[in-house]
Amino acid sequence: MTAAGGLTWRRAPPPLRALGRWITIIQLVGYTTSLLFVHHTTGMTPPGIASHYRGADSMAATDAPMEFPKSYAEMLTITHTHLLSMAAIFVFSGAALALCERPGERARRLLIAEPFVALLVSFASMWLMRYVDARFSWLLALSSGIMALTFYAQSFFVLRELARPAERA
Repeated sequence: MTAAGGLTWRRAPPPLRALGRWITIIQLVGYTTSLLFVHHTTGMTPPGIASHYRGADSMAATDAPMEFPKSYAEMLTITHTHLLSMAAIFVFSGAALALCERPGERARRLLIAEPFVALLVSFASMWLMRYVDARFSWLLALSSGIMALTFYAQSFFVLRELARPAERA
């Protein structure tokens, strides 16, 4: 896509560059806020994740509020809303990364595809953790962590590219 003469951020008109910059900044703030929420609700630990979805033992001596297992309807709602909204986020961030000249094409392809794979692994592991075995929380934490790192890498490359001066026509 960024072959000689192709569309890149450096060749894009200033209004499109501004749109790319602001979408990326807003997505960064929104994604970071969601990670803060996950930290608040699960502690970002596999045991915390498992208890959030599977429920916590109400007999445990802890100051944490009681947690009940997510119902089938709640699991469907979480999956539906998160898959659709996160797919949209990664379409925007992936398209923005595709317009970058760096990193190289192979790395861009990997960074564009990885969040979609991680989404499928994360939500499959969420269901497996909830209904099969709590240890799938480790897979959920790992795939979600890689997805977050990839998103931040995408955003870094996009903002770095947009910080470079536009090419004169």
